[in-house]
Amino acid sequence: MTKKGLSIGAAMKQRMTTTQEREAPQPPAEPAPLPQTEAAPAPAEAEPLDSFNTRLPRSLHKRLKVHVAVEGRKIQDVVQKALDEYLRKFES
Repeated sequence: MTKKGLSIGAAMKQRMTTTQEREAPQPPAEPAPLPQTEAAPAPAEAEPLDSFNTRLPRSLHKRLKVHVAVEGRKIQDVVQKALDEYLRKFES
């Protein structure tokens, strides 16, 4: 038996009830608006997409994830643009 003659289960239940009463439900906070960035231009007729998997150094992958989160973009769009620019540079 615990203080006041309550069993452990009853004491825990009483404590949880008291805690819940003190913590009034808060309305959900609105998320901060994401900065507006240019999306990759969609071609008139969307070209079918193929799957592309590769391995990257962990640090580069982390930098990419942080960048897209800050910019409000998708990894797919950033990688597609980077590869397109890289290949255009060497094709010309």
